Amino acid sequence: MLTITLQRKKEYASVEKPPNAKTGRVYKTEPSTIGELIVENESGEIIFACVTCENGGPSTDTPNQDKRIVARTYQLYWTESSVSLPKEYKPKCISTYTDELASHKGRRIHIHIGNYPQDTEGCLLLGQIDNGNGTIGASTQAVKDFYDLVSKHGIENFRLEVKEIQ
Repeated sequence: MLTITLQRKKEYASVEKPPNAKTGRVYKTEPSTIGELIVENESGEIIFACVTCENGGPSTDTPNQDKRIVARTYQLYWTESSVSLPKEYKPKCISTYTDELASHKGRRIHIHIGNYPQDTEGCLLLGQIDNGNGTIGASTQAVKDFYDLVSKHGIENFRLEVKEIQ
């Protein structure tokens, strides 16, 4: 079994996302939680590491809230979604579930590409860079590398433990 640990590190109260240059869409300011995700093999060796971005504020199990998930252990599964993914994996994404709460699959918490809390939709974003302002960078490469790792070892061999800020 491979262990994925997401340790939440820091919250930011007000993160702005620049307007979309193509559409002119303006985004609301949102809070952000930046964390660190590591994957360890059975020997405890770190085989993958990246940063994470989630919504800020309280965690919840309530669906359709655009809030971060409750700190606990989750299993992973493949599902289809229109979230932003590396082209090699579209539309198949990695999602979370827990046996502790039967309704959790209804939350549809995916791991996908994005750099801002406005991109999360309540999901988990991965990146290679912590920009130090509540955003992350190089998300596409981090997600691709993570998906490649999960594909290589089999999704059933992973558990995700989410930990609150210490």
